Amino acid sequence: MMDTSRVRNFNQIGQAAFGIPGRVIIYILYFINVTGIVGDYIILAGQSFHQIANGAGGLTENSWKLLCAAIMWLGCISLKQMSEAAVLSLVGIITSMGAILIGVIQAFMYPYRDDGLVPVLHHRATHEIARGSGVALALATISFAFCAVSVMPSVESSMRRPDKWNSVLGLSMAIVGITYIFVATVGYWAFGDQALAPFLDNLPPNAATKAAKILISLHVIFASPVMATSFALEIEVALNITKERLSRVREFAARLLLRTLFFVAMAGVALGIPFFGDVMALVGAFSMSLLLCVVPVACYVKLRGWRNISWQLLLACALVMCLGVYICIMGSKGAIEDMRKDLAANKAV
Repeated sequence: MMDTSRVRNFNQIGQAAFGIPGRVIIYILYFINVTGIVGDYIILAGQSFHQIANGAGGLTENSWKLLCAAIMWLGCISLKQMSEAAVLSLVGIITSMGAILIGVIQAFMYPYRDDGLVPVLHHRATHEIARGSGVALALATISFAFCAVSVMPSVESSMRRPDKWNSVLGLSMAIVGITYIFVATVGYWAFGDQALAPFLDNLPPNAATKAAKILISLHVIFASPVMATSFALEIEVALNITKERLSRVREFAARLLLRTLFFVAMAGVALGIPFFGDVMALVGAFSMSLLLCVVPVACYVKLRGWRNISWQLLLACALVMCLGVYICIMGSKGAIEDMRKDLAANKAV
């Protein structure tokens, strides 16, 4: 039998630690996070399909974004529990691994070179050991890579064997970390400071690149309903939108309305800020940094009691929280500046 006294999601953890204010703050951060992530996925999928179609069918880039958002919305409204998302997650993993493999091979085949032997996609690319002004923005983007952290309590609560959670979490974070480090290393080696976001835009527009763009688009289309459903379920539970309280028809209608409103907000982000890298950096800086580095540590210390934690662990907790605050402030500043420049340049075209 399920232990009903145990917290089941991120918001309940916040409430257990800091009461209703803690729950409300996490709701707000969670909503910003999911809206930005899914909005960014809509941008990526829409731009990729638009580039592949090359104007076929008369669809504009925004039309492709709305089409992708509609498919994601259908996946979201069809899910009633997180346990039903297992197939979507599996397909998402397979498609992303395929896109990564093609992208990395292409990067090795077509790196930036200025010797006339291969087509030059980038000009005057340079490599630096580090650039101080870009550290916060880089950390914000790295934070985005771990966006699934916000849905992990919900995933753990839906597992048939929650006792295996530590192993699952450790393995998944190791795979994500190693994969991103590998792709980032190859990308910077190949394209230097001229590297573009998304990564596949650095590659020549050949058949392999198109295949990779289709795979990564399918990945985000399958991943988005999982992210959106996790947040929607928590709101629905909070609003008591259940079959036990409402009839089957009214419960479905309420769920349909709520999730549709979410996707309207997400599509609005995709249409209003059409820059994948800028949205990724801003979401990573403003919300993901807090959900990844500040909120879990603050809740852990409050629930455990700082007197019951060794000074070494308290020091580590303080350093992690300081890192999160630094990413939030400085990363958001850098992301907003880049976004303003891109919006101004886009209007000037």
